[in-house]
Amino acid sequence: MSTLSSPLAIERQEGLAALRSLWELVVDDLHRRRLLLAEEIRSYPTPIPRCDAQFNHLYEQQARLARELDRVGAFAEKKLGREDYIELIGRFVASVPYTDDAAEPQLRSRLEAELSALEK
Repeated sequence: MSTLSSPLAIERQEGLAALRSLWELVVDDLHRRRLLLAEEIRSYPTPIPRCDAQFNHLYEQQARLARELDRVGAFAEKKLGREDYIELIGRFVASVPYTDDAAEPQLRSRLEAELSALEK
């Protein structure tokens, strides 16, 4: 029997596809958050004093997201394996939220649950 068509090989490929899909969800979410933050910063009422804590917080969130997207972009050209996806998704789940959006912790919880199921 060919190893490519064995039940174990098929299960591994399906698991890898599921992990890739979860990782793409993370990357898409990061890009979406960056766009939302950029829009929020662009539409911030002017003039903006240097001591505006809320604006500075938004700006720091945007810078942190940009750094993370640069790091993520480094993986775009690489062929990632199962363990790579598990590590990257796990890092995202464990990291400090990038924004104050209530949907972000929900996404992290969902990813954690799906990752846990795939690791079994």
